[in-house]
Amino acid sequence: MSQTSLVADFQINNPNGLHARPGAYLVAALKPFTSEVKITNTDRPGKTVSARSLLNLMVLGIKRGHHVRVFIDGDDAQQTLAALQDAIASGLGEALTNE
Repeated sequence: MSQTSLVADFQINNPNGLHARPGAYLVAALKPFTSEVKITNTDRPGKTVSARSLLNLMVLGIKRGHHVRVFIDGDDAQQTLAALQDAIASGLGEALTNE
């Protein structure tokens, strides 16, 4: 199997942004995979951190409506991206509202 690198952009629509509970959900969604996953808040450029660390995610200050860019490198990058897409679309363990 050859290593794959992927980049994807998402909008975070959680009512209170990416705080501790949805952040922990995101970290847990990545656990089954071995790919390296980095994330940056494109609405507050400057830092790119590991998406596998809740503390690192909190540093990004991701609020409702912010856009994030995710960089995935590894043999299971495609599966990791699919799991990440599902987790974000489902609200990262929270109900999404249409406010």
